[in-house]
Amino acid sequence: MLKHLLKLSLKNLSRLSLVGATLALSPMALAESFGSIEQYHEVIYPSGADAKITADVIAMPNNEGWVYLPAYKKGSLTNYEVLGGTLLEKPIEQAIHGREAILYRFEADGRPVALTQTFDVGKVYKEKKAKLKYSHPGGVTRVSYTFVNTSPSTIEKFSTQFSVPKGTELYGVVTPKWSKKKKTFEIGENDGWKEVSVERSGVSAGDEVELKVRLYRPSPMIKWVLWSVVILLSGALLWKRRDVLSENNESESSLPEGQK
Repeated sequence: MLKHLLKLSLKNLSRLSLVGATLALSPMALAESFGSIEQYHEVIYPSGADAKITADVIAMPNNEGWVYLPAYKKGSLTNYEVLGGTLLEKPIEQAIHGREAILYRFEADGRPVALTQTFDVGKVYKEKKAKLKYSHPGGVTRVSYTFVNTSPSTIEKFSTQFSVPKGTELYGVVTPKWSKKKKTFEIGENDGWKEVSVERSGVSAGDEVELKVRLYRPSPMIKWVLWSVVILLSGALLWKRRDVLSENNESESSLPEGQK
């Protein structure tokens, strides 16, 4: 009897230990240990085949003041500016759960922090020949960009503005796909740049946001042909109306001096 009670006590104790360990390592507890990213907004501009990416961030540090932000593959942090909060150390890059993240340490006062980062990222605007099913003008290419949340923190609100290179036209958006039910992307213009904007909510660690666009670069020869057609049409129209113009001039010249 005593042995049986002892076995039951040991079994219950092991179960309690297992439950305690599970609670200690629960996903919510791990998420809180890394703080949270409330807003992450990108603006992407071309620099040849590479890109300059500006990221505006609002984040809540963890209890020790650390903020964990995404890093960019083939990218380097070139500048940062703190807009809210007190930064204690320079940012460092560190692997967290097998993914590179950028760490900032702020004074832990229980309030959100804000900062702007600038990155140089390679081969964002590398163009590839577009594959289209139907006939289309020559010179249509495809550019693909993928944002990866390499930080261990969830981004509550993510947005990106992808600028179309000067000298090209936006031929279409491939990804995300257009939907009648909800707005998946927006096309607009800002400071002379045509942009494709995408927004997402709840971008967890390791999640991706993909953008694919088709670009069209008009041939200079086509421009000359179009201008030539416009000039020829204008000349033909004036030639056709030459009789009417001559009659108007003759009518004006035949009026008495006081009626002109």
